[in-house]
Amino acid sequence: MLTRSMLIFAALLFAGSALAAPQLKPEKDKEAPAIVGSRWSGKTAEGWDMTIDFNTNGKMTVAYNGTSFNKASWRQEGDKIYYEMNERYCEFDGKLVGDTITGSTHNVAGKIWQTRLTRVAER
Repeated sequence: MLTRSMLIFAALLFAGSALAAPQLKPEKDKEAPAIVGSRWSGKTAEGWDMTIDFNTNGKMTVAYNGTSFNKASWRQEGDKIYYEMNERYCEFDGKLVGDTITGSTHNVAGKIWQTRLTRVAER
């Protein structure tokens, strides 16, 4: 009987000390920097050099192969970046890490490719 009492006492003592131990606060996610007003460079699916300007109000200007257009939009949610071009003919989902955005791009023709953009200048 004494052994059983000692086991119960030891269990309660252990449980009490575990509950009283200080709890670490979870680290808050660091807010990703906004990309509005920035320019990025990368390659198109065809391998052409491309620049993207992430303008205000979700507007985007894209330049490649000697031409530019602004029939494109974007949004940022934390470190997640989404953009589309030509009424969603082409769509991108990626992640911002430092001065790089990487992710997957697809188009309505079913082509899928990996895209990597690098920050080139603050405007």
